Amino acid sequence: MRERRTDDEFRLLANRRRANSHKIGRQNNEFKTDENKRRAEVHKIERQNDEFKTQENKRRAEALKIERQNDEFKTQENKRRAEALKIERQNDEFKTQENERRLKSLKIKREEEEYKEEERRRNASRMRMSRDKYENNFHLMKLNYESKIKEGPTHICSCCGGLWFEYSIKEFTVEMLRNKGLPKEFIDNVCYLKNTIIKLCVTCRKDIMLHKVPNLCLSNGLAFHEVPDCLKILTELEERLISPRIPFMVIRTLGFCKQFGLKGNLVNVPMNVDTNVSILPRSFSDTHTIQLKIMRQMKNKNAFMYEIIRPKVVHTAIKYLIRQELYKDEGIVISNDWIKEYSNERENFIVNDEDKKLNV
Repeated sequence: MRERRTDDEFRLLANRRRANSHKIGRQNNEFKTDENKRRAEVHKIERQNDEFKTQENKRRAEALKIERQNDEFKTQENKRRAEALKIERQNDEFKTQENERRLKSLKIKREEEEYKEEERRRNASRMRMSRDKYENNFHLMKLNYESKIKEGPTHICSCCGGLWFEYSIKEFTVEMLRNKGLPKEFIDNVCYLKNTIIKLCVTCRKDIMLHKVPNLCLSNGLAFHEVPDCLKILTELEERLISPRIPFMVIRTLGFCKQFGLKGNLVNVPMNVDTNVSILPRSFSDTHTIQLKIMRQMKNKNAFMYEIIRPKVVHTAIKYLIRQELYKDEGIVISNDWIKEYSNERENFIVNDEDKKLNV
């Protein structure tokens, strides 16, 4: 047998048979475990020899150096080391010993002037970056704050028509609401404002998801009627001519916040719309205008309001309003008796004192 082993070909074949047999044997977990134990014990005995231990460490270091040239291997190894160190540092004793080793190592390094100077440079750079980061963050926070306070409750709920901030509104589409089990007829009923994007406030959204019509839903008769064109074009003074009442009040700013508030009493003066409108000239075109002053009291010198009004626009607006229920309840009608009473009266145009000087 020994003679046959000296034959290289026979030895190569024998090694192959052993390798195949060993490969098959290691497929058995029990055999694999026993073999690993035997190898570990043999390796432990061999490492008691200092020369063997030194050579093995060198081989491992060289092999690791070659493998770490691969970036992927290097990254994975760093992750494994970081995870292992994180687990070990959960042990207070290990953590204390590691901190002591670091302090001793740092103390020795700081004895070198070159290292000390490099550490000062790093600390100065870190502090400078920290200050810049704080200043940038403060500037960004200030800009964000100024941007936020400019935003008001400008988002309109499609159900109740209320004005809300952006964070109080959630957007939906009809398909999204249908997917939540809401019938299309119910969606059309509660979403009074028809838009592609349905915006719902918290209160309305809560009731709608429970298949309930919210109490403040505009479809419950709470929607404002659209203002007709004949009223949209009225000026401030023209509105007062056809208003059943004129409120007199003093509005001033309140402190540093500059919000407006009432000061003193509010005087609600009832007006005779028929008389106001009848005094206006009856024969006019769309381009005719007249000057008009409203006085708080006739003995006052300064007018409460002074504008140039359009009689045609005022008459068109009052004709529309006297057909509405509010004006019917007030008993407001426009009579034609004023023609006889004011047929021969004339009023001069209002001329300011400054204008009089120009004509001299």
